[in-house]
Amino acid sequence: MPEPAARCEGCGFAWYGATAADGLRALGHCVRCGGRVVFSERATPPPDVAIDPHLGPHQVLGRPRLEL
Repeated sequence: MPEPAARCEGCGFAWYGATAADGLRALGHCVRCGGRVVFSERATPPPDVAIDPHLGPHQVLGRPRLEL
């Protein structure tokens, strides 16, 4: 499995998409538990793309993936 783009230090949930990582960076915390999110080096934000801070987490991240 590839390295996640972002991972929560609190609950351990991982996100793999660059869009999700950018949304988490804008939110500033994990949407599942409110914990601190760490980002991999491959999760650099797109240079000219900004996320509207008035969007809700579901509008930025989409539906969460379940990991079994």
